[in-house]
Amino acid sequence: MKRLFVLLVVIVLSGCLTAPPKEAAKPTLMPRAQSYRDLTHLPSPQGKLYVSVYNIQDETGQFKPYPASNFSTAVPQSATAMLVTALKDSKWFIPLERQGLQNLLNERKIIRAAQDNGTVGVNNRAPLQSLSSANIIIEGSIIGYESNVKSGGVGARYFGIGADTQYQLDQIAVNLRVINVSTGEVLASVNTSKTILSYEVQAGVFRFIDYQRLLEGEIGYTSNEPVMLCLMSAIETGVIYLINDGIDRGLWNLQSSGEANNPILAKYRDMASPPES
Repeated sequence: MKRLFVLLVVIVLSGCLTAPPKEAAKPTLMPRAQSYRDLTHLPSPQGKLYVSVYNIQDETGQFKPYPASNFSTAVPQSATAMLVTALKDSKWFIPLERQGLQNLLNERKIIRAAQDNGTVGVNNRAPLQSLSSANIIIEGSIIGYESNVKSGGVGARYFGIGADTQYQLDQIAVNLRVINVSTGEVLASVNTSKTILSYEVQAGVFRFIDYQRLLEGEIGYTSNEPVMLCLMSAIETGVIYLINDGIDRGLWNLQSSGEANNPILAKYRDMASPPES
């Protein structure tokens, strides 16, 4: 009976959790959330807008908790690249390179110098075109990162055998605003947020099987939702809200007026509506 009990405990603990991976995953495209699928399935615009994005700043002032690091920030510093990607993938905007503008200008100087000296390559013999100017600028920032917004757990133990699970929710918030280059007017502004889920599952046994014979075992795993993916999802959602708000206020138009009640636009329009009291 004792051996049967030990075997039963091992089976229970093994069945509670999956085995650890034997090798690292192969490189793949970054997984995307529902917000990305909505972004890429928006109805077509009447015309695309040239847009500049300079720098999306981290204004949270948050750092990773000790002992992980006292210097690494709690949120990724790549929000500008994420926003440019979201604008490009929406097919509503034509992003212009501004974050690496100095590098672009240096390269154009090299080409012009080679053209003047007559040593330019075949691929750059045509005169350089003027750089395109933007119709609008999209500014913004990461305005908040709140840790441990909600936490909890549940567990049970009986005769030294038990299991428990714990979870924690963090939250990240992003602000995006559209600015008219001609007048400097802020045409639209939106705040979006996304929760970040982390949870831990553990199971264990602590029991005397016989006199001076102690059975002790523990198994568990932890899953942390990547902050980078949550930030990207918040930015993608913000772009959809900006497009929707611009359509409603006549800042830009759909290619087909019949798409005004498109299911994706309608979903985000309902989400933006204040709840009834």
